[in-house]
Amino acid sequence: MNSSIVSHNGARTLSNTTRLTQDINERALTLLQKSRQQRLLLHRNEDRRRYVTAEEPSRLESPQPAVVTKVVGRRKSSTKRYRPSDMALQEIRKYQRSTDLLISKMPFARLVKEVTDQFTTEEQQLRWQTMAIMALQEASEAYLVGLLEHTNLLALHAKRITIMRKDMQLARRIRGQYI
Repeated sequence: MNSSIVSHNGARTLSNTTRLTQDINERALTLLQKSRQQRLLLHRNEDRRRYVTAEEPSRLESPQPAVVTKVVGRRKSSTKRYRPSDMALQEIRKYQRSTDLLISKMPFARLVKEVTDQFTTEEQQLRWQTMAIMALQEASEAYLVGLLEHTNLLALHAKRITIMRKDMQLARRIRGQYI
């Protein structure tokens, strides 16, 4: 009898099951890769359709973005001009995708040290660890992002796009943080 394990009814051997699981794993991997490629293609097409107006259906078929050519002196230079709204949406997507800190580290650290110096005497000079400042910056950015989200919701509730000071004051008041 060989080294593979045979069941009592002789249906499957161990070597057959390992080969079967390898085949299934390979098929699953190829299907996963195909679905990822299709998803990327779908996202690209959706992004392209989102910015094409009804008058410009030809932009959907062309894979190249429309290029505006300007004549500068005697030579031509081609540059892509984006509308400000497109640039704002790209910036929003970029910052929503990232988990990086938005405030520069050194100016934030200087601000923290300046504020703590106001509350301490010269004999009590405090020293800050780098990780403590990073934790403080992470918490303060999370607080600010949450506050701005609530402020934006209040501006939208008032049927406005632009946030105003009164929206932020109302958001803080609703949260229980009095002005």
